[in-house]
Amino acid sequence: MLSRQISLINLNIEAVKKLIYLFLLLITTSPNLVFGQKTDVPLLGVCATMDKVPLVHKHGYTFIQPTVAEILQPQKPDSLYEGHINKIDFPLDMVVCNVFIPGSIKTTGPEVNEQKIMAYATSVFERAEKSNIRLIVFGSGASRMIPDGFDKNIARKQFVDISRTLAVLAAQYNIVLSLESQNKEECNFINTLQEAILIAKEVDHPNFRVTVDTYHMMRENEPADHIIDGGKYIYHCDIGEKETRSAPGVKGDDFVPYFRALQQIGYKGMIALECRFTDLETELPLAKETIAKQWELAKKL
Repeated sequence: MLSRQISLINLNIEAVKKLIYLFLLLITTSPNLVFGQKTDVPLLGVCATMDKVPLVHKHGYTFIQPTVAEILQPQKPDSLYEGHINKIDFPLDMVVCNVFIPGSIKTTGPEVNEQKIMAYATSVFERAEKSNIRLIVFGSGASRMIPDGFDKNIARKQFVDISRTLAVLAAQYNIVLSLESQNKEECNFINTLQEAILIAKEVDHPNFRVTVDTYHMMRENEPADHIIDGGKYIYHCDIGEKETRSAPGVKGDDFVPYFRALQQIGYKGMIALECRFTDLETELPLAKETIAKQWELAKKL
């Protein structure tokens, strides 16, 4: 009898150990668990240069979103490429970059050179794949800016054709391109999310999707319902306040309608702070708290 009781005790101890192990595994590997309480706020990151990694990590963000030029250096030959990262001790995910094509490489107008674009993109995608970067935000306003006097219909066709070819190439490297609208103060082409969605529909490729940018949407007074209209094409989200692209919470902008729209389409992507920071130490925790509160408010609508 005694030996049977001892065996049962040992069995119970092992069961408890397994439960503790599974709990610890869950809370350390799931980004959507905070102190054991489930939250469905999207993974949060920051558009920043790599020297800001310690601060971004310190304030509990999951990923960093650097530029293509900084981390992938596509205009440098392999012999001079310095973007390789030792990820053994790297504290953040880095699965997304922005600022895809520089202004020196045109995607609309008389200077478009498809061979040059594809050579550049191939370098980007090859290095991105090796670095485990799976998403590239396609803003590139200076590249797609339509030159004065150039036919806008021709420019649009150029861009759609190039985007379709880029999507096919991106798929070969398991990369998703996510088109971002830019307001009229920054670019004269694809100024609204609605326009970006129409481009994505025309490109019609699973590796070509759309980024919601609240700053650009607000500058264009674009309704949040356009996110719902985008449905399956919405893949990523950048966030910033309307007036000066400050971080969420600085001016007190209301993102609840945008968050509610994202929730309605079942958004499973990430949110990156793309802001003009003045003090990361205070603005990063403020933005994180603001987003979490407003996301929860949106759920109650």
